Amino acid sequence: GRFCQHRRVAKVASARAPFVRVMTSPVAAGQGLPVVTVTKIIDHSHLNADGMLSLSTLLKWMDITACLAAELHCRKMSVTISMDEVSFPAEEYGKVAVGQALLLRGQVNNAFNTSMEVGVLVTSEALGTGATATVCLAFFIFVAIDESGGKARVEPVVPVTFEEQHEFALAAERRKVRIKRRQVEKTMASRLLPSPPVSPVTLRSSAVRSSQFGSTSAARTSRRSWVGARAQETLQSMDTTQLVLPHHANHHGNTFGGQIMAWMAEFASILSSRQAKASLAGGRPAGAVQG
Repeated sequence: GRFCQHRRVAKVASARAPFVRVMTSPVAAGQGLPVVTVTKIIDHSHLNADGMLSLSTLLKWMDITACLAAELHCRKMSVTISMDEVSFPAEEYGKVAVGQALLLRGQVNNAFNTSMEVGVLVTSEALGTGATATVCLAFFIFVAIDESGGKARVEPVVPVTFEEQHEFALAAERRKVRIKRRQVEKTMASRLLPSPPVSPVTLRSSAVRSSQFGSTSAARTSRRSWVGARAQETLQSMDTTQLVLPHHANHHGNTFGGQIMAWMAEFASILSSRQAKASLAGGRPAGAVQG
């Protein structure tokens, strides 16, 4: 949906991740879907080895934007539960250049008891010409947390415009799909567990050592690989250990979901480049991508 006509503009300063501006809507409490827009200026530190916008940097910005929208709605600490349906329109991601503005728009599409779906739309803007292009779209699920660390109930959102009502309804349908997908995955996992493979197998499970909501001293991730019947089918695998430092924490002092996703993106880029024997540092294949 479009922004409401009147917006409240607030300046936000941060030495670690400076926001140019944050615009919030709706015009009155309880009306319309909560929206936050974060604007970033791309510089060389945001690029990867191929000169493209780093996917890990983009994921962190998107998670921060989604968190701002969720917490402005529920007025409580919120944590990332999942991110899905990530899409990159063909070619536009690779065109993001130094000096352009990146606008990240987070909107709370719907609220479900203790959780919220936040859609994040990322667009680029050439400041010299004003030309804009869609860079990325994704949906985040956040859960509100109370002072004791348990789940907290959130107020429902009230869509006003037709576009907001459309997003509100779609969010409810996406929630049904997520629930069904978890049920299917659980059923498939239960069927696979009783029959372990007989051939030589190497499994390296992924893990993040953390407290209940992400505070940690180290994060260790790894990839699963296996040796098939043919030697040439062996997949690449590796282990990595990340030391969590103060600048990896969010405003609540925890390792936030965006930082963990950034590490995962870097890790996946290394593995995929090794497997393809080509540079895939862009973090995404050419053309339209959705996952």
